Amino acid sequence: MKIACLLADGFEDIEALGTVAILRRSGIQVDLVSALNTPTVTGAFKITVTPDQMMNEISDKNYDGILIPGGSAVKIMRETPAVLKLIMAIAAKKKLLAAICAGPSLLGMLGLLDGVQYTSFPSTEVFMPKGIRMAMPSVISGNIVTGAGAGCVMEFAYDIITVAFGKATAEDIKKRMLYRVYE
Repeated sequence: MKIACLLADGFEDIEALGTVAILRRSGIQVDLVSALNTPTVTGAFKITVTPDQMMNEISDKNYDGILIPGGSAVKIMRETPAVLKLIMAIAAKKKLLAAICAGPSLLGMLGLLDGVQYTSFPSTEVFMPKGIRMAMPSVISGNIVTGAGAGCVMEFAYDIITVAFGKATAEDIKKRMLYRVYE
C-alpha cells in the first residue's frame, strides 16, 4: 500500500510525522508530498522536511490513499486546486482518505463527509455541515479515517492500519510499540 502525505508550510508536525512513522512500521509506503511544490516544507513547530515528491509530479494512479495532517497548512491547501483535484480523484476510486485535526475540513468542503461519521479539531465543523460529528479520537467510516487532533495521532494511525490491513495487524503494531501496556 502506498499513501501520499500532503504537506505545506505550517503542517502540524506530530500529526504528519508521527502518523507517517507508525504507518511505515506497518509496511505502508508513505511519500511526503510538497503540496505547493517547494523543495522543503516547515511544520508549525519548525521541523523542516525534504519531501519525497512534488505535487506536480504525482498522480492518483500511483497511490492507494492520501493523508492530510492539520495545522495552518490546511488553509493554504483549501485554496490549492491541485490538492482538491487529487483528493477528488482518490475519493472517486474509493481509495483511503485519512485526515486529522483541521485536515478533515478539506474532505468536508468537497462534500465527502456529507452523511458520514467523522471527527476533527473543534471549530472546524463549519466545513462539514452535513457530516455526523463524533466526539472520539479517531473515526473509521468505510474508506475514510478522521482524527481529532495531535493528542489522537496513535489512535488515528492505528485506525488507518486497520482499514489498510485489518485489526489484527493494527493490534500487532500496537503491541510492538508498547501502546498502553502499562495501564
